[in-house]
Amino acid sequence: MSKRALNALAAAACLVAATGCEAADAMVPAGLNTYMRSCAPCHQPGGVGMAGLAPPLSGTLEKFIANDDGRRYMASVMIYGLSGRITSKGQVFNLAMVPQAALSDTDLTDVANYLARVLNGAANLPFSVDDFARARASKVTHKDLRELRDRLLK
Repeated sequence: MSKRALNALAAAACLVAATGCEAADAMVPAGLNTYMRSCAPCHQPGGVGMAGLAPPLSGTLEKFIANDDGRRYMASVMIYGLSGRITSKGQVFNLAMVPQAALSDTDLTDVANYLARVLNGAANLPFSVDDFARARASKVTHKDLRELRDRLLK
């Protein structure tokens, strides 16, 4: 059984049992619980997305994870949300993502690294708490973020 499948199984066991999961908790990637609570209602478990509502996150973030501007984009979108038209995996989305600024920089870092490593196969944990602190300090507009996204995807 793959590590990804084991992580998913451990997480499911914890969610179902809700008690006595100390051993399984050690196998759950940091960020999964926050992802399930704050992101999965739209982006769905496993980051598969929901047609017409939220783009998939699984297997779609490699270009963003790979460089500083991409990580800045992701951190800013997580904090400030994003509205307007984007395309992901050939699907057009034109709604607004809810800002997650109420989450701590540590929680956001854990979610970003969960997305990077577990859902997009990154070899390391590319995000740090500092990435989110810098994103909070830079007030960007959704238009700025869409333009940055377009540049990163070219």
